[in-house]
Amino acid sequence: MADTSLNENRIGLLIWQTSNLWQSKIRSNINKYNISFNEYLILETVYNLSKILINISQVDIVKHSFIDKSVVSSKLTQLNQKKLIKKLTPLDNRSNKIELSKEGVNMVEKMIEEIIKTEHNFFNKLNHETFNFINSLKLLLGKKIRIKANYNE
Repeated sequence: MADTSLNENRIGLLIWQTSNLWQSKIRSNINKYNISFNEYLILETVYNLSKILINISQVDIVKHSFIDKSVVSSKLTQLNQKKLIKKLTPLDNRSNKIELSKEGVNMVEKMIEEIIKTEHNFFNKLNHETFNFINSLKLLLGKKIRIKANYNE
């Protein structure tokens, strides 16, 4: 495909456009559940954290979802009103324990399955370059990367 824009070689703009397109595809999946993108990310984060933590706090959600603290706070209130999460007050009253309601678990399990299919279709174009692409993004984010040994050579 030929470059049709003067900005098609600007990596930052390409990352931004790719992110916007990916988010659009994800939003088309979650719209039918009447939740926002951030609410989905919070539900998925709580779902995944519940497999490894007994007490999930707002701080845990912020740390693992990379969503701003104030956004997480307001979205937790909305998710609580929608009866998708429960805020349980611990003995010391300084922080709430967050857990998914039964409806929240059912919803997030359906959504995760759909999202995985959507992401697979979206990123499948990368084929055998997926591993390198993930490592490149991690490198830009300052995270550790893995090197894959190729024993077929």
